[in-house]
Amino acid sequence: MAAQAVKTHSQRACAVDVSPGEVDAGAELTVTVRAACPFGCDLRGQSVSIRSQDGSELASAELTEFDGEAYVTRGSVLRAPFEVGEHAYRAVLAAEEKDGVLHEEISTEFSFIAMAHAASVNVWGLPSAITAGQRFKFKVGIKCSAGCKLTGRQLSIFDHEGARVGAGSLLDDVWPGTSALYFAEVEAQAPLTSGDHEWHVKTPGSESGVPHASASIAFPIKVVSPPDHEVTVAAFDSEKQIPIKGAHVLLHPYRAFTDEKGMAKVKVAKGRYKLCVSGFHYIAHQSIIDVAADVTTRAELVSGPEGEEDYR
Repeated sequence: MAAQAVKTHSQRACAVDVSPGEVDAGAELTVTVRAACPFGCDLRGQSVSIRSQDGSELASAELTEFDGEAYVTRGSVLRAPFEVGEHAYRAVLAAEEKDGVLHEEISTEFSFIAMAHAASVNVWGLPSAITAGQRFKFKVGIKCSAGCKLTGRQLSIFDHEGARVGAGSLLDDVWPGTSALYFAEVEAQAPLTSGDHEWHVKTPGSESGVPHASASIAFPIKVVSPPDHEVTVAAFDSEKQIPIKGAHVLLHPYRAFTDEKGMAKVKVAKGRYKLCVSGFHYIAHQSIIDVAADVTTRAELVSGPEGEEDYR
């Protein structure tokens, strides 16, 4: 009895979709493979192997659904290498004989880029105004794009002239209410000259273990002359004539909040100031005061919609 002849079909080259094309080193990426036969053969069930540059199999899948043009695998989830750079893998559609038809093995190369983990830097808790030459504290937070633990990561503070004026390392805890914002409290000394200055926080990159990129952020500081006088502000409800606790007092750039007696004391340099006193459910009070000596002033606030505090 004569053996049945086997027809040989050349399959169309695989098409590979990689999502995302750029991925954090060590993070997951999804690979989907599409293939078709020029003779319209049903390729469902054929095996696809995903292989690394050295030929090792990383994942396997089967062609399952037909999308109108080709047969498609379900997404194979791979782990990107920790080595930063472009990586080329290969999708191999194995040879298979079915119903007297042999489909030859084909393969195609695809690539993606493994990136060093990016870092976002935040600065908060800065004083609204800092006296020239005074030491001050603030907080710096750093978050990895992949949510890595950053305990111990180093950071440095640089002033407007590029001099290193402070340093610190991230604590073991994350900032409350966040998932991966590691932070540190740092201390620095203000310049001796008053004015607006731009400083920077910088954190170096690291290639050991999980690679992390360097990062930086600029932030402003306002340096003022040493205070000459004290302004005492009394905030009262204009109708009820009762003190207002927690009202925001602004003598730009100086600010304070009133106490239980509706009083706030603000040390300022000599000069003319726009006084703004505001609080929830009150219309903001504004006036101009000249400070050539210690000053006491009264601000009577009118009830109204929830006020917006003026932080300018």
